[in-house]
Amino acid sequence: MIKACLLIMGWILCTSAMASSLDVTVNHDFVNLHSGPGRGYPIVQVALKGESLSLFQRRAGWVQVGFKQQRLWLARADLVHLLTLDQQQFVVNDDRQSEFEQRDVEVGLLFGDFNGSSFYQLSAAYLFSEYLQTELAVGQANGDQADNLSAELSIYVSPMPHWRISPYFGLGGGLLRTSPRTVLVQTPDRNNSLASMELGMRYYLSRNMIARAAYRRSIIVTDRNDNEEIDTWKLGFSVFF
Repeated sequence: MIKACLLIMGWILCTSAMASSLDVTVNHDFVNLHSGPGRGYPIVQVALKGESLSLFQRRAGWVQVGFKQQRLWLARADLVHLLTLDQQQFVVNDDRQSEFEQRDVEVGLLFGDFNGSSFYQLSAAYLFSEYLQTELAVGQANGDQADNLSAELSIYVSPMPHWRISPYFGLGGGLLRTSPRTVLVQTPDRNNSLASMELGMRYYLSRNMIARAAYRRSIIVTDRNDNEEIDTWKLGFSVFF
């Protein structure tokens, strides 16, 4: 088992650089070979037990193979039906969670409630490690009394990044521009500083998609003696690279 894992790991490293292939034989009644890397592509060949394949590059959940002088695609899950030339069987783990843990960049779109006003937010995040990331977010809240445009930079900590449902918390700060909706009296826009704390969770869906829910408590620093507090609830999605 250990030898098989090392052999397969070596093949993965080599094919990531597109510099090598691995010869195998089918150890099942048959495996289906598609014309492209996806279930939507038709099955154009069937490799029977005992027939030989050459494994080339991987693409997400698919492996490019050489079969009867053709380049076709095998579902990654079907690797368990193959044997290497020294009779070692493939051990296929679900590496989608690993891709989630090793992501570098996230881009998100969230919707919610900003102290009673409808709210949406665009964000971009960079992960320094699986535990720590920074995020720049721009949000727009539209209410009956005023419109609010915010821009904040935050630092988030994920104490359990290996969990499929991963909680996080963070601190941030930025600017809030408030544009009052007045008819009789012209009221100037207000620019104030923000300091915020956020609690939330990420749920890894599949491939490059994350569902995200969060509660954010913000303090608006004003020129008056008392500062204002704002509650924001958010729900949306992020994609990662």
